Amino acid sequence: MKKVFLFVFLALGTCSAIFAQNADEIINKHIDAIGGKAKWLSINSLKIEGQIEVQGVSIPFTLHAIQNKGNRTDAEFQGMKIIEIVTPQAGWSMNALQGQNTLQPMSQEDLKNKIDELDIQGELIDYAQKGHTVEFLGKDEADGNEYFKLKVTSKTGNEVVYFFDTKTYLIYKQENTVKNNGQDIKVEVKFLDYQTLDNGVKIAFKQEQGPMMMVSKKITVNPVIDESLFKGN
Repeated sequence: MKKVFLFVFLALGTCSAIFAQNADEIINKHIDAIGGKAKWLSINSLKIEGQIEVQGVSIPFTLHAIQNKGNRTDAEFQGMKIIEIVTPQAGWSMNALQGQNTLQPMSQEDLKNKIDELDIQGELIDYAQKGHTVEFLGKDEADGNEYFKLKVTSKTGNEVVYFFDTKTYLIYKQENTVKNNGQDIKVEVKFLDYQTLDNGVKIAFKQEQGPMMMVSKKITVNPVIDESLFKGN
C-alpha cells in the first residue's frame, strides 16, 4: 500500500510540475508575442485616447495612467462628464448620466475589482514576484479557434481566466467575476485589433464587452502626467 501511495504522490507531483511548466511556457511566449519583457518594463506611464461605442453612440474618453500609482478615465457625452479615478489607497467616480455631478468615494468592493489595473506593465510579467499565482486549465475552443486557458489569482485575491491563442499566444479574451452590490457578476472581455506601438509593444486597440466596444485611437507611451489628476478632492 505504501508503494501505491508513493506512486500516486509522485504522479501527482509530476503532473503539477508539468502544469506549472506549461503555464510558464505559455506566459513566456505571450510576453515575447507582445514585444518582450524589457520593453514592457520600460513603460512607466500611458495616455490612451479613444471612444466607447455602444448602441450606435460614441463617447470620447481619455485614460491617464502611471505604473502602480494611479489611473484616471475621463469621458463626456452631450456635456455630461464621466470620471473614474483609481489609486492604491482609494478610488472615486462620477457619472453625470446617472445624476452624479461630484466625485464620490468608491466602495472597497469596487476598488478591489479595479486595483490590479494599476499595473500597466501587465500582471503576467514577473507574476510570481508580484505575489500572483497561475493555474493551467488546459485547452478550450471558442469562436472556431483553439486556446490555452490560464487562471491568474492576483495578490489581492482577484481571479481572471485568460484565453491565449494557441498560434499567436496573444490573449483573445478574459473572463472574471466581480462583486457589485454584493452580487457576483460574470464579465467577459474580448481583445481585438492588436497593433504595435512605436516602442515595439503590441496592444489590443479594441476591447469588446457585450454590446460595448472600447476603441483606442491613440496610445502614448511614457508621457509626462501630473499626479494631481489622481486626487479625488
